[in-house]
Amino acid sequence: CRRMALLEESVRLLYREWFVRLRFPGHEHTRIVDGVPEGWERRTLNKLTSFLKRRITPTYDDEAEGLVINQKCIRDGRVNLDLARRQSKQVPPERLIQLGDVLVNSTGEGTLGRVAQVKVIIPNCTVDTHVTIVRPVDDVARHYFGLAVMDWEPRFSTMGKGATNQTELSPATIGETEIVMPSHILLEQFELFAEPLYEQVTNLVNQNQKLRAARDLLLPRLMSSEIAV
Repeated sequence: CRRMALLEESVRLLYREWFVRLRFPGHEHTRIVDGVPEGWERRTLNKLTSFLKRRITPTYDDEAEGLVINQKCIRDGRVNLDLARRQSKQVPPERLIQLGDVLVNSTGEGTLGRVAQVKVIIPNCTVDTHVTIVRPVDDVARHYFGLAVMDWEPRFSTMGKGATNQTELSPATIGETEIVMPSHILLEQFELFAEPLYEQVTNLVNQNQKLRAARDLLLPRLMSSEIAV
């Protein structure tokens, strides 16, 4: 959906302007200390997260209610649930996907290091053993955190260890990576800008899902002539 892409791009552009190019409000009067603006700090993901793990080994069942996200679902910064599979295994609550979780592809070639953030509530959904959940603590600016971790995607893709066909990006390696945390006031301003735009994206996603559900319900009936055209 072009409108969704434009909304997400608006947030990314402001992120890059403020936090990459460092042209944030008041930058003209801010000193650079140890490579970052005064008042900002570098912190590892270990210190910014409440959960940073993989799992589960799913029990696949096309009739089950549970969903499991795999590496194919993560592409271009988005989670595509059309490629998720159904599974029936009981999942501990902390391993269920939560709003704001960042997902990182963590094994294999080609998809290693891809990153996406969960921006809509997905009931009864987890990840398989090839995806790492990176969950920010409650007081971390959620939208900033997601974009900052996504900035690591090109480097994550080269940080895997192991044989060619079994390359692995471990949770420990992910946890040791650093992102810069700007001042609280600046993060608050950024979140105030990003939140309503991402809400519009969520509404568009929900509308698209309803349209697909209606199509899937009506199309077989049209094809079988149950409904007159």
